[in-house]
Amino acid sequence: MTEGAAVAGPGAHFCADSEEQLHGFWRGCGLPERAWAGALGLYRKYWHLIEAGNAAAGLMGKVSGEDFCLKHVADSLAVLPAWPELLARSRRLADVGCGAGLPGIVLAVALPHLHLTAIESDRKKAAFVAAAIEELHLAGRAEVVARRSRELGHDERFRGRFDAVTARAVAPAERLIRDCRLLVAPGGSALFYKTPAGVAGELAGCRREARKHKLTIETSAVIDLPGGTGRRQFLRVQAP
Repeated sequence: MTEGAAVAGPGAHFCADSEEQLHGFWRGCGLPERAWAGALGLYRKYWHLIEAGNAAAGLMGKVSGEDFCLKHVADSLAVLPAWPELLARSRRLADVGCGAGLPGIVLAVALPHLHLTAIESDRKKAAFVAAAIEELHLAGRAEVVARRSRELGHDERFRGRFDAVTARAVAPAERLIRDCRLLVAPGGSALFYKTPAGVAGELAGCRREARKHKLTIETSAVIDLPGGTGRRQFLRVQAP
């Protein structure tokens, strides 16, 4: 974190209403009740880490605790109803263009069996994510790679390594397929966070690009985020 930056202590809260709505969404994602209190404490701490590091690293626009809780944490979790297999067993996840660490850090907190590789080419953002991983006690199963995803697909250490690849608010799906497909393990998936309008507008191009590489495309059901804060739909690109 930036030297001298103050981070609110572990007792700091989002507002009670947003926490309750997030709690309900957590349950709806099939996540265990016994893990909720610990996860919430880490999400609160993560928000304050972002607040403290935002000016130095340009992580995201100014966001309230309530918006972070519902528009970022809940939205990051929304992939779980779309792809429940993430809950089932150990997975290697690459989060492409992760920015401040979303959705990867949120998912790593929720899923203790998940092994996260956060990919972010911006050095300041990558340094923030590395520090956040340490602060949130995720270092044993999370790493940061400060390179571009399209480069990593040609690196034998990363090519075909990941069961799942996520990308949230990064690029059009057609480009994401070109940049990310080589990272996906046989039988694995790339999951692109989109809005329903984004899916409608990008699906044709996504299908054209997928056919070139013998990949299959699925769309998820539309998922309503809590508190009326938005709607999420996913494009899933499946490797043979």
